[in-house]
Amino acid sequence: MMGVDRFLVRFGAIGVPFYQESPSASDLRHVIACNWIRVVRLEGAPEVSPIIPDGCADIMVYDDSPPRVAGPDATTRWTALRDGTVITGIRIRPGAVRSIFGCSAGLILNGDAMLSDLAPGALALHQRLLVTGNLHHRHALLENWVRTAIATATVDHIVVAACRLLTADPGLEIGELTRKFGWNARMIHRQFRGACGYGPKHFQRIMRIQRAIRAVHSGVAGSLAEVAQTAGYADQAHMTRDFRDITSFTPKRYFVTVRPEFGAWIDDSW
Repeated sequence: MMGVDRFLVRFGAIGVPFYQESPSASDLRHVIACNWIRVVRLEGAPEVSPIIPDGCADIMVYDDSPPRVAGPDATTRWTALRDGTVITGIRIRPGAVRSIFGCSAGLILNGDAMLSDLAPGALALHQRLLVTGNLHHRHALLENWVRTAIATATVDHIVVAACRLLTADPGLEIGELTRKFGWNARMIHRQFRGACGYGPKHFQRIMRIQRAIRAVHSGVAGSLAEVAQTAGYADQAHMTRDFRDITSFTPKRYFVTVRPEFGAWIDDSW
């Protein structure tokens, strides 16, 4: 039995939906938001489920398949997964896509691709993944690929730092970012589009939605008006407009189906 087969047997034995995030290696936390694993469990036929934008991209391995890349999303991504699928992944921090994959984030915005179509070393990475049955080692292999990718790249440190500030404070004025980093409005928009796939205002809207979701999860806000205030919206109507435009849900409808285990890296500043 190959290493990956032992890995799939172990995690495939989990009979309920399972998802877990963990911190990446300390030297990569400026570009990797978290490592994660998911076991898909469905009742009945395959379901199409929403993935709400979080500003990130992901490198993912479905069972024993070659690694894939899910690009950053501007709006909700709908995905259908097979029951029992085990997905190992690492989440690329907002602003780090161009540095890691060597292409504009706009090329994979709202889409996905084989890692081998974007960057070198994917075949060797897949071969190594096939012979390990240990989750920590699988994450370490994915991390090592990223470590190699950025060794010869210029990391978009300013965009990553700007994304961190907007993640921590979604109410921050874009003008403050331009003054802080010495960029004009045209420059910051161009750099964000290359590194994130969209401009800073759209990223800010996404992170306000994520903050609203986390506020509901944590119980720090009760009514929708309180959630909106906590998340940095002008008012509840502002929050509702952003949710409809970006997620296709109203806040009230979405909060009923939210999974609190997603997005822990936002709270923990990994």
